[in-house]
Amino acid sequence: MDQMVADGNTPWCIAIESAGATGWPGTDWIEDIMLRTQPVEKYDQWTRGELKFDSPEVRNAFEILGNIWFNEDYVYGGTTSILQTFFGDGPTPLFDDPPSCYMHRQASFIPNFFPGGPEQVGVDANYFYLPPIDPAYGKPVLGSGSILSMGKDTPAIREVMKYLTTGESTKAEVEAGILISPHKDSSLDWYPTDAQRGYAEILMAADTFRFDGSDLMPGAVGAGSFWTGIVDYVGGEDLDTVLADIDASWPEQ
Repeated sequence: MDQMVADGNTPWCIAIESAGATGWPGTDWIEDIMLRTQPVEKYDQWTRGELKFDSPEVRNAFEILGNIWFNEDYVYGGTTSILQTFFGDGPTPLFDDPPSCYMHRQASFIPNFFPGGPEQVGVDANYFYLPPIDPAYGKPVLGSGSILSMGKDTPAIREVMKYLTTGESTKAEVEAGILISPHKDSSLDWYPTDAQRGYAEILMAADTFRFDGSDLMPGAVGAGSFWTGIVDYVGGEDLDTVLADIDASWPEQ
């Protein structure tokens, strides 16, 4: 980031506007930072409500985020742009001539929002694994996806569930370009594009994988106060108040 600024460039484009879900992209930043600065057990405690937002561990994650987001040299358009730009438009300035920013942190679906579509990956833009912050915690990967469960417990359904734990069960979707398989016995040869194959390689090389933290939390927090807390923090609310408000929204255990 500092080298980019020294070269006269702006490192980041960041966008968190998403109608009633505004703020959710910021929760992913906090989750990624938590996995890179704390033992994974702390992440699990946090998503279960056993580690408060107003704890040194989570506060540190917010402060790291703030050190980037609130530095006007680092973010194209500053906090105003962060708050007001639709998240799908977040990467668009990457494609200005010259680029208005050089990096955008998002999930693997974001190329669908590129001005020229996913075909621009590897041509006009590329991606890299978000690197560790503290090397002691290895190379964690944050992700989301579908969860499968039985509605009725029968021997036949158990056989179906067993099959769904195999890479073979994902092959058709992988070859169609609509899934990154979570199974270690999935072949990299099934992926139709270099980009999707690269996503799979990142997942397979992970030292730790954890599901999206806000999605694991009760809705009042993960799809409520955590989102609004990000918005309030970017809008200028002091961190003490933001963290206390999120903690206060957590349902009784």
